[in-house]
Amino acid sequence: MTVEINFKEQKYITDTIIWDRDSYFIDINNYWTRLTGTIAQKVAENTTSNWGNFNQIRTQVVKLLGINPDNSLIEASSPVNFLPVNIFSSLLTGSLINFIKDKSYDELNELFGIIINKSLDESKDFIKDSIISENLEAVKQVQKSTKQILITNDSKENNETFLKNSELEKYFHQIYSNTNKEQLHDLLIGNSVFLTKNTFLQSSYLKRKFKNVLVIENIKEISLKETQEREIITVNIDGASKGNPGPSSVGIVFQKDKKLIKEVSEFIGNHTNNFAEYTALIRALEISLEYGFQDIEIKSDSELVVKQINKVYKVKDADIKDLFDKVNSLSEKLSSFKITHIPREENLRADKLANQALRTTT
Repeated sequence: MTVEINFKEQKYITDTIIWDRDSYFIDINNYWTRLTGTIAQKVAENTTSNWGNFNQIRTQVVKLLGINPDNSLIEASSPVNFLPVNIFSSLLTGSLINFIKDKSYDELNELFGIIINKSLDESKDFIKDSIISENLEAVKQVQKSTKQILITNDSKENNETFLKNSELEKYFHQIYSNTNKEQLHDLLIGNSVFLTKNTFLQSSYLKRKFKNVLVIENIKEISLKETQEREIITVNIDGASKGNPGPSSVGIVFQKDKKLIKEVSEFIGNHTNNFAEYTALIRALEISLEYGFQDIEIKSDSELVVKQINKVYKVKDADIKDLFDKVNSLSEKLSSFKITHIPREENLRADKLANQALRTTT
């Protein structure tokens, strides 16, 4: 099932919503500032007995974790917006090692790790107090319509506390704690939509051609409604090159509901294997648009192509970059597009079609 998200006169049809927990379901300033204050207090208590140093260390920790000490608000550049809490110990150690001179790096890192774990354990009540109950209904509204994923930088234990007290456990298909929000490549594929308040993340992903990262200050700004079940066309693709570079071809298999609707076996000239794999993808998209197929799921046994299209790998080869750009241009014309990697043994028919084109022309 899919859901239509309407936001600022734009429509997004998705089968996967990724929710940023700390943007919509937790009062971020209430929770994170209290947690940061707890960490800062314990760090100062465990690293100095000098009152002057105590205040200096505590203030330094608060600033390092991106909390404005004057108004207790989280700064836009705060690491709590991007980094999982379990790496805060190394962040603090690297910044305070020259200030706390009586301990080695490893000693400080271990100490801060213990302090952060204790602070997280004590912060469970902060979680309960910070849940924004009126926003929880948005998740319940689309429970059966689409896949929902929850991510947070917070600890697994604190997230479990949140899920228990919000009663949302059954509404999420996947839940990720201690998530580095800048490493969401495996989730941001196809027509998935990531909802967040973080403008830095949106600009970061736009540079990497991810367009479905929506910065929404208030859930009331969007509307969510079920859409009719779409006809997903599954397309297996394969490219072959005899000599790499050498005579090359593509094989493509179109299916709907596991029933064959079209096959393609084409010779494409002399090229490399990667060129052939990309050409198979481009031909699959061109044919899909020609036949009016709008919701496409591509399956390929080329890990390189799949991970480059999904922005996991960078494209360094200039020739491939042109093909990569063409894929993006074509896929943008579809209602939904998704590409996944499959083992070679699950792609035998496309492989056979590609090799068949080679045999008939060489």
